[in-house]
Order: sequence, then structure tokens, then C-alpha cells
Amino acid sequence: MQQRTVNRETEPKTSGGSPDLKCDRTVGQAATGTSSPEEINVSPVPLFLVPRAVADEIRRHGRAVREINVRRTRNHQYAISVERGRP
Repeated sequence: MQQRTVNRETEPKTSGGSPDLKCDRTVGQAATGTSSPEEINVSPVPLFLVPRAVADEIRRHGRAVREINVRRTRNHQYAISVERGRP
């Protein structure tokens, strides 16, 4: 088994884990996207319809869904809000 010696002075220095400088920069840019999220509110639904309402919203918006919040309101109704980000 051969061991590879690494000379730290000759290898490019990166701030992240990727040794490719171009890849390292684009990862940082993608993580700090400036698109503003859009929030969609679904009318209150009873508990037994929450899974269906969430599935409908995921089907409608697909990969653009960033966050789903389900909050109990009065009379055993649940308000669902969907936050969309960049697709």
C-alpha cells in the first residue's frame, strides 16, 4: 500500500470542502440566494383532511415548497401555510 504525501503549500487553499475553486465559490452563492419566499395560506380544514391538503399543496407547487406549517385554530380546524422558495 502506497501512501501519498501531500504538500499543503502547493495545493490550492479553499474555504470549504471542495478542492475545486470554482465549485467552492458557486456553492456559497447558491446557499445565499436572494429570492424572496412567497407564502400561501390554505383555508382551515378539519384534522382528517390535513394530510390531503398538505399533499395537494406539494403536488401543486412541487420542489418549490420550502416550509409547511400546520396550526390548530378554533373548532378543531387547522390552518396550513406553505412557504415557497426558488424552484
